Amino acid sequence: MHAIRRLSLQDVPRNLCVALVVLAAAWAASGAGHAQIIRRAAHIPENAGGLEGFVSTCDAMVTPCLVAAAAATPLAVIGGGVAMAFGARRGMQIVLTALGVLALLGSVKGIVA
Repeated sequence: MHAIRRLSLQDVPRNLCVALVVLAAAWAASGAGHAQIIRRAAHIPENAGGLEGFVSTCDAMVTPCLVAAAAATPLAVIGGGVAMAFGARRGMQIVLTALGVLALLGSVKGIVA
């Protein structure tokens, strides 16, 4: 069995070094032009400023997510039903999570529009 280990003061420098390495990697990755790729894929104009760019990015990214969720929801509902039929305790949780994600993405699409 796994034992829960408490962090001590000796672990702080190691954890700080790991956090700094992760932050440096994220900073290097963000400077590699990923923002420009997303901007072009979402058809955001270069002069978009303030909330306009954010809203158009959300609108462009929510539509594919909504389509993917709509395609996966029936499979998850069937899988959750099969899990419940075989006595799994989490079958209803699978079904409700799939339906909740679909409802959440649909409401985000309505809010952004």
